[in-house]
Amino acid sequence: MKKNILAAGTAIVDITPPLEIGLLTSSVKGSFAPFNAIRLPLKARVLALQSPDGVIVLVSLELLGLNDTVVGGWERFKKQLSGDLPPERIIITCTHTHNAPESLAFSGLYRQEAFVQWLQGLQRALKAAIKNALSELAPISLDFGSTRLNGYSLLRRIPTAGGIVMSDSVQPVTPEWLAREPVDRRVSILRLRDASGAVLATLVHAVCHPVNEMCLPHISPDYPGELCLALEVSGTYGMVMFLNGAAGNINPLTVSEGPLAAHRHGKAIAGAVKNGYEVLAITSGLSFKSIWLSMPVRTGYMLDNPGDAVARIAVLRLGSLAMIFLPGEPFVETALEIESSSPFPHTVVVGYAENSIGYIPTEEAMREGGYEAGPGKWSFLQQGADQIILDETLHILHELNTTEYETC
Repeated sequence: MKKNILAAGTAIVDITPPLEIGLLTSSVKGSFAPFNAIRLPLKARVLALQSPDGVIVLVSLELLGLNDTVVGGWERFKKQLSGDLPPERIIITCTHTHNAPESLAFSGLYRQEAFVQWLQGLQRALKAAIKNALSELAPISLDFGSTRLNGYSLLRRIPTAGGIVMSDSVQPVTPEWLAREPVDRRVSILRLRDASGAVLATLVHAVCHPVNEMCLPHISPDYPGELCLALEVSGTYGMVMFLNGAAGNINPLTVSEGPLAAHRHGKAIAGAVKNGYEVLAITSGLSFKSIWLSMPVRTGYMLDNPGDAVARIAVLRLGSLAMIFLPGEPFVETALEIESSSPFPHTVVVGYAENSIGYIPTEEAMREGGYEAGPGKWSFLQQGADQIILDETLHILHELNTTEYETC
């Protein structure tokens, strides 16, 4: 039996790039363009958790993503952040904002000296932030809850006579399209309180592409950043960390509408949190497991770097809650199937974690075609990759479910 003793520490650091380190303008063409302004700075948020099982560090970056090619090897990149901490005990996630640097090697931007210098600065900033979070460790209690936000997301793959198209190409969204399933409109909240009862940190999980400002030439964290700012400014939610879900096929109702759309979206999620949510669990105890898998690449596609196809899956158990961190862009169907098969009462699936492996379409989506099915740098995995991810994740969940904790 393991005693339910948890401690936590937090840190926030600015990771805004220079304007010349531009944004992705086309994944298909492999093009980027420099930014012309900073609407809102980009942040990295760090949460360190300590238990008798050791330390886990969660890092949320307001970035499009990172992959093995861009960082010059994922294990090397993680080791430069970790100090004495095993690299696998740092879990990096990205919010997937499209108004951050093109950091997935779709273009040649990552080879430019300005990008290399910014990435090195990012590494230094993250290493310092992780050290600061670890220095602030203090006892905590946890609770987990959920609410809903309707009217801000939809299943973006629209079937037409000409094949599957993106929802933004067939505006305005009809009530029939908005009602299509599956869409996960839940907002999940993990709240950490210190010994005095004050909130040290609030983790917010929702499922939607941050593309309200896509291809607009300013730096912005889109709705995830707006959400964090809206809650942090109140002073009652501590550090706020956004964790995006399996949003590979989920969009907001409009794309590239602009800053007001991002602001509305973020404020709406913040409002859902502020208006109250059903507390589903008072949770404690921590255990952790991670694996990595070399994923099959589709026949005929030449992947320049095999490291870009390595899937790193991490599962963090907090009592009755399992938090799953998947790489790349899984589809909402995969997350819902993991959740329904999980042995835990509460399961949250986070996407865009660790080194990106591109889209992970379902087998049905691969048969239907469309943008997410590729092939291209954004989607190169073989059909059936989603089932591999599903099976391996469930195996880890069942392993962790054997851990028992002593009640305090």
